[in-house]
Amino acid sequence: MSAIKDGRMPVELNGKTYYLLFSLNALDEMQDRFGGYDKLDKAFDQSNPTMIKDLRWLLTLIINEGMEEGETPLTEQQVGKLIHIGNLPQIKDAIFSAFVYSTNGGEEKEAADGEADTTAEGNRVAVQDE
Repeated sequence: MSAIKDGRMPVELNGKTYYLLFSLNALDEMQDRFGGYDKLDKAFDQSNPTMIKDLRWLLTLIINEGMEEGETPLTEQQVGKLIHIGNLPQIKDAIFSAFVYSTNGGEEKEAADGEADTTAEGNRVAVQDE
């Protein structure tokens, strides 16, 4: 039997590594807010009038879920300072990648030729470069 991976995906924001985790707690809260975790793509649709608030809320939730026990949780305002117009698309990609990573039991999918690098290392580099 292999060890169970923790499902956390690293992302670097403003020079610091955070870990995104779609835990059962996060999925439960997403269900309450969006009507189900299967509606994640609709939450980030440009036609959603609360897209920015939803993005900040969700990133705060999954960063806090990915923290080690005893670490001080971040507020939405603190997380909001990590996001700007220049890295917004990469943040959304990192959230979707973390969702896939978590639901695959901590296994990364290989990007096909021509696709964006959404691996943990790719997320760190993409978000940091912005």
